[in-house]
Amino acid sequence: MRILYYCQHVLGIGHFLRSMEIASAFFEHEVFFVEGGDPLPGFSTPNHVQRLALPPLMMDPEFRRFETDESQVREIQEIRKKRLLDIYHTTRPHVLVIELFPFGRKRFQFELIPLLETNRTAPKPAAVVCSLRDILVEKADPDAYEAKVLAWVNRFFNLVLVHSDPECVRLEETFRRVSDIRPPLVYTGYVTRSGPSLPPPRMAEKILLSTGGGRVGTQLIEAVCRAFDRIPNPALRLEIFEGPFMTPEDKRFLTSLTRKDPRCTWRSFSHSFPTDLFQAGLSISMAGYNTCMDILASGVKALVYPFPQNREQALRAERLAARGALKVLRSLDPQDVAEQIRETLSGPPPRKVALKTNGAQETVRAIENLV
Repeated sequence: MRILYYCQHVLGIGHFLRSMEIASAFFEHEVFFVEGGDPLPGFSTPNHVQRLALPPLMMDPEFRRFETDESQVREIQEIRKKRLLDIYHTTRPHVLVIELFPFGRKRFQFELIPLLETNRTAPKPAAVVCSLRDILVEKADPDAYEAKVLAWVNRFFNLVLVHSDPECVRLEETFRRVSDIRPPLVYTGYVTRSGPSLPPPRMAEKILLSTGGGRVGTQLIEAVCRAFDRIPNPALRLEIFEGPFMTPEDKRFLTSLTRKDPRCTWRSFSHSFPTDLFQAGLSISMAGYNTCMDILASGVKALVYPFPQNREQALRAERLAARGALKVLRSLDPQDVAEQIRETLSGPPPRKVALKTNGAQETVRAIENLV
């Protein structure tokens, strides 16, 4: 099959990494991976995946506006719309996979609706698949939101894939009108990145601190650095991973904090982060989809601080904490953080959580069955 895979990340890198993990699983097929956010530097793809970049558009941390002035946005939108339609006509896909839309990414309907209308009226239209993570972001007007989503999904889509284990999180918890979705809805299980075939030895005193893309999470890094001053154990080591989209101002401020303690090391963004977790005694991070799956796969002790702007990370963190897989940081007061670090390091290992985590492979199976 020729698969056209559309992915737009607007703040972090989670959507990109999850989508790329799925694209990589289509190793018997040809994938044209269209990405619309800032390109992740240093990321290599397998031979069957071809990356096609649209002029990037990113959003502010509150998801209220594009981080480009309005006149430039309109120009970029026209270029992107034409480029996306050109890619569609050139690749002639058998399958069109769209990540999140229409359940999210409403601001990108300017290019997605023309694409979907073009496909719908084509002589040989591609099968259209929606790729959804486990939890949707809450909306100010859920009735209007769900009505619009249903109008689009029932008009254009042939299949909805939810990358979750329904024993942990079901779609109806964040989208009430699931019963009105006409295309088949399939739970694939969670999409997890593969770790090392031979896990390295774990170093109990090694703490990894990460914030994904780095556009948010500055307060978490600052709190942990200040908490570390309150833990006098000379054997502990704190490795702080720079996010690829961290602002220069945040980087200067945070690196100045880490230089005050010789036990702290500032590290560049790591594409082998899942392997790094297998070596660590503790992970401290946000509670994004990919990071949580990396935590489960590695079995590392973990403290997570959910992104406070919406319920998505908090709900995921609470579900996994209830199963004993990790602990939730509820305060960024340095004294509280220091206490939780000490308790977690000295406490028992996390429980093994029986969740379905072969989501990439099940996505391939579901789409092959559809076609």
